[in-house]
Amino acid sequence: MSSATNPAFRYLGIPQAWLKASWKPRLPPPKTSGFLLISSSLLSLYLYDRHQCRKLREKYVHELQHLSQAIVLDTPNAASWMPRRITVYGARIPEDVDVDRGAQWFKKYVKPMLIAAAIDYRIENGISPGALGRKIASDIHNERIIRAAQNAEAFKQPPVSAGMPGFQMWHFQQHRLEGANLILGRASLKEYLWGLKKGYREPLPLDALEEDERLSRQLDDEGLFDLTDQSDDLLSEGLRGVTEQIRMTDDSCPSPTPPDPHPSQQPEKYSNWISNLSPFSPSHLAAQSSESSTSSPAVLPPSPLPKTTTSPSCSFRSPIGMIWWPLKLYRFFNRRQDVKKGAEVVKSLIVGRSTPIVPPTDLSGLNQYCGWLPADQDAEVPIDLSIKMTGSPHLDFLCPEAEQHLRRSYKKAFRNITEERALYRQQLKERLTEARKTQLSTDTAELKSDSTLPEGLTEVRLRQEALSKEKKWRNDLEGWRILRTGSGVCWDAEMAQSLHVYEL
Repeated sequence: MSSATNPAFRYLGIPQAWLKASWKPRLPPPKTSGFLLISSSLLSLYLYDRHQCRKLREKYVHELQHLSQAIVLDTPNAASWMPRRITVYGARIPEDVDVDRGAQWFKKYVKPMLIAAAIDYRIENGISPGALGRKIASDIHNERIIRAAQNAEAFKQPPVSAGMPGFQMWHFQQHRLEGANLILGRASLKEYLWGLKKGYREPLPLDALEEDERLSRQLDDEGLFDLTDQSDDLLSEGLRGVTEQIRMTDDSCPSPTPPDPHPSQQPEKYSNWISNLSPFSPSHLAAQSSESSTSSPAVLPPSPLPKTTTSPSCSFRSPIGMIWWPLKLYRFFNRRQDVKKGAEVVKSLIVGRSTPIVPPTDLSGLNQYCGWLPADQDAEVPIDLSIKMTGSPHLDFLCPEAEQHLRRSYKKAFRNITEERALYRQQLKERLTEARKTQLSTDTAELKSDSTLPEGLTEVRLRQEALSKEKKWRNDLEGWRILRTGSGVCWDAEMAQSLHVYEL
């Protein structure tokens, strides 16, 4: 039989036993059979799920595609039209590797439907816990200041019509609240409501300092850079000599404008009749400045929330930790559920009805952290890590599942930050003492600071480093108070009349 076999098959690498008439195929070994079975099953599940995702996406896009061909006008006789636009809020999940995980989910499962329906969108993403809430509050503060300036008596808004410069921005501001706010997940809902409460209900001082300057003064008041408990080596004769020399140099400098011994001989800068008639005279300018200072308040009172704000929420979940790996594996082979959720969100925005948000019935599930209380009052806010419900289906959105999906190590974030801050401040005293001693020796020897001072050991650099670290720690603590397990959501009584939710 072997002699009748064509030798070409042997040179092709085909076993001779396969070419025999008596050969019968056999099953592979048990381990190989198990590997092939598992691999083929997983591959089949993956291909089937992605095929269904494409079919569902094409189906929903076909259903919403007719909306892109309709002309949307502000009024029946409007000369221009404003495209429909929504704002997407996505907060960063604590201790998550991906900064924009919510935005990625939105672009993959919601964006195709929005594009098919010709709905524009704008993404507001928080890069750290609490950053989204601070961004919302800051934008609202700026809007309140601009609105207060426009409501002043001396301000007159010129008429703006189509075709004029600035019409597009003015038109967008007029119709900004007519859209919807899409909330991605439980963390975004917490930061969104906290930002609304802080932005509208917080008294806003107009003469407040910048954030960095205010924080720098607070650190100085706390005595972070004081070395009163150190020895008097820093107040040696060399330092005293340097300060005395600087003082003598300042005293010896001539005055740039010496006083005139005969002031009566100088001609008057303004005559009396010109000063009385000119609106730009010093007396008139002083009177106008005093009137404006008395008419404009130093602190803006809390303003009511706009009643046109709508906020549908999206059930986006992202569990973190090894304990949730089985759930994440199940969702990996069931992405068609995410496609359905994205289509439901877009449908609720288009054909859904707007209903007022349901107020809470149990106040124990609310977050009492405001963010604008003094440090001593804010520290008195109790910290409870137990999950409590509010009784509102809108405020209890994705609760308690989303609260349980956080890392258990995030519960210890408050203690870790306080310990890290205490250790840094203890080391800062020693580094500051060494920097001042090095600077003193450099000044007395009249040497160049570049050749003697080591890198990063000047007092100015230490102050900048302490300011940046303190700012980061405070932002992390603020985000922890907003997003921690059992923190609840912020609520104000006016939200019951102002906030609305789209529902199918």
